[in-house]
This record gives sequence, C-alpha cells and structure tokens, in this order.
Amino acid sequence: MDTIDRAILDQLQEHGRLPNNELAERVGLSASPCLRRVRQLEAAGVITGYAALVDRERVGASFEPLVWVTLDEVTRPSMTAFEAAVAEVPEVIEVLRMMGQPDYLLRVVAEDPAAFEELYIDTLAGLPHVQTLTSQLAMKVVKRTHVVPVR
Repeated sequence: MDTIDRAILDQLQEHGRLPNNELAERVGLSASPCLRRVRQLEAAGVITGYAALVDRERVGASFEPLVWVTLDEVTRPSMTAFEAAVAEVPEVIEVLRMMGQPDYLLRVVAEDPAAFEELYIDTLAGLPHVQTLTSQLAMKVVKRTHVVPVR
C-alpha cells in the first residue's frame, strides 16, 4: 500500500459517497487509475464495505448501555455458543471478547431504559453460558469515530 492508496482510504472514510472523479482529483490521479485502485483495495479486503452513519436519536436507539458479560465457564464450546447467539441480537451493536475478567463487553442500543430492561431480562440474561451481566452508562460520548488512521 502506497501513499496514494492511503489517501484514497482517508478520503473514503471521511466521504464514503464521494464520486470517483472527485476522489481521483483529491488524491492526484485521473479517474480510471483511481477506480482501479479502489477496486484493488476492495478485492484485497482492505475496504470491507460501505455504510451510512445513522443518527441514533432519530431512529429511536439513543439509549446506549455497555454490558459486561461473565460466562459460567470459559471453554471453546461455551464461547462459540455465546458468540453465535449474541451475534443474532440486533440491539447488540458491538461485542468484544476481553482478556481477563469479565469475558465480554457488549455495546447495546435501545430506545429507552424500559426497552433496555426488557432486552436485558428477556434476551441477554438468557444467552448461553451467561453467569453474570453488569451494565453501565456513559455520562457523555467524548469521541466516537469510524475512521481508522491509515499510515
């Protein structure tokens, strides 16, 4: 990956709907070589997809607790079962397997505390091998970005 590829990635992370001709101009290429490079980055799996960023408040998903999960046992079968089940819960928007305790950190979205409580009791507590759940709320989002620094 060279400096032009990095420039393409920087531009697409900030402006995902940028037309190819404008992208090419911003990175100092003509349109055809720029498009070829974008396609190569996609084929190599460097660019994994494109998405719209959605305002959570406007779609009724502004309540965002973090949930720590401790499993009853930490084995390959228990982790596999938990991970497969939690992947099917649409309100869980991020799952991180942690080193040490607790075993997982979930980022969850819900409409409000009541909707979260229902999800917590009816869904999260019933996931395979869950021993304990601990939820927390952030006071404020200080920084959130989708941009990965490309060097």
